[in-house]
Amino acid sequence: MSNSSNRKNKVFDYRALRLLMGIIALALPFVVSILSSSPLSSISASYYTEARDMFVGMLFIVGSFLWAYNGNSKTEAIASDVASIAAIGVAIFPTACKDCPGSPTATLHYLAAALLFVILAYFCFIPFRQDIKGKRGKKGLRSKIYLLCGTTMILCMAAMVIANAVLPGDVVESAKIIYWGEAIALGAFGIAWIVSGKASRLIAEEDEVLHLF
Repeated sequence: MSNSSNRKNKVFDYRALRLLMGIIALALPFVVSILSSSPLSSISASYYTEARDMFVGMLFIVGSFLWAYNGNSKTEAIASDVASIAAIGVAIFPTACKDCPGSPTATLHYLAAALLFVILAYFCFIPFRQDIKGKRGKKGLRSKIYLLCGTTMILCMAAMVIANAVLPGDVVESAKIIYWGEAIALGAFGIAWIVSGKASRLIAEEDEVLHLF
């Protein structure tokens, strides 16, 4: 097989992985909310509901895809590997619950979640925009979407931290601040990676479009 064919297959694999990860991230809040028999105070709280297996399973899939994703540089490969471990950490270390507010696993859960979203925001700010920053047309559109998604993830994390620090716990829970913060951050993650999959001519030039079939 020629070097050109190898490069094309490599790009296809990366685009497909990005697309699949984006779809899973975008679907996660909806899936766990539907499967849970009671309202969720956070996406992570689905671990204690009927949606636990789906929550854990989808995060393991995302973690596996991140591990398989090496990007276009050694830095990207390392970042995706660390993000993979963080995603698995979010899955296997439960968040706090009413009966275990001081659980040590909750601290690990929060640290893993923060690390995961910081790295995902990094992908939006730097690698995804590296070759298209400042360009016009569809490349410029993608660059703006990545910037918006990365900023959204950072703002969501900041909002959740501030809310937990300054608001009473019952207010945070009743307003579902953590739920919406996580859901919006996951939505931003999903949109960014779906766009980077370049599966539509709406956001990619003809020679960039991923052809799945």
